[in-house]
Amino acid sequence: MNPSFAHIFVSLRGMLLYLLAALMVVVSPPSAVSQAEDMRLLMPVKVKPPALDFMLEDLNGKTWQLQNLKGKVVVINFWATSCPVCRVEMPTLQKFWRRMKKVDVQVLTIHVGGSEREVRDFVKSHDLELPVLHDPFKRVARAWGVFRLPITFVLNTDGKLAYIAFGGRNWLNPEIASMIMALRPPL
Repeated sequence: MNPSFAHIFVSLRGMLLYLLAALMVVVSPPSAVSQAEDMRLLMPVKVKPPALDFMLEDLNGKTWQLQNLKGKVVVINFWATSCPVCRVEMPTLQKFWRRMKKVDVQVLTIHVGGSEREVRDFVKSHDLELPVLHDPFKRVARAWGVFRLPITFVLNTDGKLAYIAFGGRNWLNPEIASMIMALRPPL
């Protein structure tokens, strides 16, 4: 398989994965939670496709590969400094990360596009300590079918998509933490 065909194949596979997840969310039966409340929570994905592996560096030079995180619940947030909703969401995600790292839930943020300098400036000005990976050429975002920001994917311990959140969230909502904690194996 030549490299350009392989890249197109991976991108199409990612878009199909994303659309499948969106479809599974849409066709899920209505719950007791109102639609307005549901927008503050995570939307369950009925058919749990495996997440596409990726390898990216964070701003500290550490390389992260998704397949190395199997066995953990992983929260992956795609965002950009140019996205107003992302900028509002990020401080709550930082606090959420602080809580979740104590219980072995991995939170990764992936900045899509932009220069490393603008990402570093934002991280510094907001005192962010959570892992910020940079996808400057949007390769991972395209492979995952990301077409709008922010979007968050939550993977179960098997590396399969369990929840998705289109748009920003208040990560300090205790219901979100409960949903994610329920994905962890019992102690």
